[in-house]
Amino acid sequence: MMGVRLHHRAGIRRCLICAARGFTLVELMVVLVIIAMLVSLTLAGLSGVRQRAKEDKTRSTIRKIDSVIQSMYESYATRRVPTAGTTPVLRAASRLRNIRVSMTVEMPDMWGDVGFTFPAGFPWAQNSVYQRYAAYKNRVTTVTPPSDPRFILYESAETLFMILSMSGFEPGCMESFRADEIGDIDKDGAMEFWDGWGRPILFLRWPASFVSPLLPAAQPDPLDTMRVTGDWAMTPLILSAGPDEAANDPLGTASGFGIQYRPQPTPPSYTPPFWLTALTAAIPPSPSICVGNVNGFVDTSVPEAVKAASDNITNYDLLAK
Repeated sequence: MMGVRLHHRAGIRRCLICAARGFTLVELMVVLVIIAMLVSLTLAGLSGVRQRAKEDKTRSTIRKIDSVIQSMYESYATRRVPTAGTTPVLRAASRLRNIRVSMTVEMPDMWGDVGFTFPAGFPWAQNSVYQRYAAYKNRVTTVTPPSDPRFILYESAETLFMILSMSGFEPGCMESFRADEIGDIDKDGAMEFWDGWGRPILFLRWPASFVSPLLPAAQPDPLDTMRVTGDWAMTPLILSAGPDEAANDPLGTASGFGIQYRPQPTPPSYTPPFWLTALTAAIPPSPSICVGNVNGFVDTSVPEAVKAASDNITNYDLLAK
């Protein structure tokens, strides 16, 4: 009898030990919640790290591009170009217009600036850069005709790549770019520089009305040394749409460069420098809003437009830091 009682007690003791070693359902749920919280915090931290890495990569790419574009832009201040006119003011106006023609030829931000026909006797038709660009455009249009929407969708990014790779301004600059900084998103044969999110980096030669503290409305054009026009400075803009991959195109029309503009009373338009009047010594009024591509969504009061532009990364941001 004693043996049976001892055996019963030993069994109870073993059950109590097993129960003490186990977990209740509530305890298991608490543990699972804690694990889930730790995992979510870890994933959020990793996501933030990856995002910052992409932003840093984008800034690095833009910085390399900007070093070439800015040097090229500044070189026009001492560029020798044909002039015409009987007075110093008219000759200065002629020089300014012809410098802008040179910029249009050598720093195009749209395919429409490439390969247009000059009248007989104009020196730019013999420009070697102009001829290289025209040949390159012909190869691109063979793959993607101008009627294809893709032809203009990324044209600023494609012409930017063409400038750095074919202008000859800094022949070795392409060696500084990694393979993951270059691609062809629309498979049309024209390459682009890519940001950290695998999207083309956009380019605007004359960012008229671009919202930036580095581009005040009353800053004179450094190329207009005699102030013969009312134009303001327009430093070339290099832009990534940032993490949301939406630069600023709430209408979805792909009609602009996806940047935030100040509202303007005039409708968006593209007006290239009127080189013919420069050579005939006429000085028509040409405010900055009429010189350069100002396509895009101009009404920045639309919340979607401001939000889309809020995380953009530009060369202006790099200059401000």
